[in-house]
Amino acid sequence: MPIIRVEWLAGRSIDQRRALVRRITDALEDVAGSRRESIKVILHDVPPENYGSAGDLLSEREPPKTGPSDLSTADALHGERSGVDTSMVPRALVPELGGTSRVFDLEQPRTAEMPIHPAHKQAGYSYLLHRHHEEEYRPDEAGPRAGAAGVIICGEHTGTHIDALCHQSDALTLYGGVPVGEVQSSRGFSKLSVDEIPPILASGTLLDIAALEGVEALEPGRVVTEEDLAACCEAQGVSVEPGSVALVHTGNTIHWADPERYLAGPGMSADASRWLAEKGVLAVGADNMAWDVPGLVDPDLGCLLPGHLILLARRGIHIVENLKTDELAAAGAYRFTFICTPLKLVGATGSPVRPLAIVPG
Repeated sequence: MPIIRVEWLAGRSIDQRRALVRRITDALEDVAGSRRESIKVILHDVPPENYGSAGDLLSEREPPKTGPSDLSTADALHGERSGVDTSMVPRALVPELGGTSRVFDLEQPRTAEMPIHPAHKQAGYSYLLHRHHEEEYRPDEAGPRAGAAGVIICGEHTGTHIDALCHQSDALTLYGGVPVGEVQSSRGFSKLSVDEIPPILASGTLLDIAALEGVEALEPGRVVTEEDLAACCEAQGVSVEPGSVALVHTGNTIHWADPERYLAGPGMSADASRWLAEKGVLAVGADNMAWDVPGLVDPDLGCLLPGHLILLARRGIHIVENLKTDELAAAGAYRFTFICTPLKLVGATGSPVRPLAIVPG
């Protein structure tokens, strides 16, 4: 009767425990020919005070500080410029990553034919190869090497991208009570622009609404509600933690090659955005064009894109749009480490990004 004992740091989720036990059992069954019912796996959780690395106890390293839960998540991201003490902002713990971690690329491919929101269609996307290899190929003078280079033309809000806080205003006031006229010019914004967003490294949760509904993709115009998100958390056995990033999978990813169908996709209701904001997330994202339901006016707020008003202008929470979440959802990888690094486009209202979800093996 094989007995396998594993010692690892305390704090692993039930999903991680279940996956480890299953994979160890599969390996012994395949390699050693052991009967599945005879294989025993014992997991020992090692507390940080009993774990040493690089000459120090893990428990004696500088711990993450927690404090009042009503401190804005945007203050955590923009603390240095806003003057807020970010040491009191609650943060979700990022799990340790092992050598067998799986990396999911959450960026959609960028082409001239990709879906683009009508508000940003004029900027579009284009790549022009302005220097060809043949143009500088002079083997007699410079040897066999030659180079090529191009020019990228695109809007900030095309393809997979992140919204800066200056992207949306509430009665011409930006997040934190900043009047638009004080920070806006023809060269962009002097405050709350995308270059102020630091690299995001946080615990992430995927809420698979398509799986909850038992469909490959939600129908066009489908409104994802607060109740849908809460039911998804319960069905998946996960929670949305303060300081984390919450991503929503609607299945709209599969329509990326069909711009008309993709643009008509589902989106979040205002109460869904409020629900996530109350959870204290750092950022949200989805596999649709604009997070919100396209073309739907919220009756209470009296505006289109109510989530943009709630999250960006009122709560200081960034939105990542046009995510590619199909592979992450297919793998059932509902908990992961989320990495997103906006470009330092000074004064800009958004930035192309290539987000990653890293799932421990």
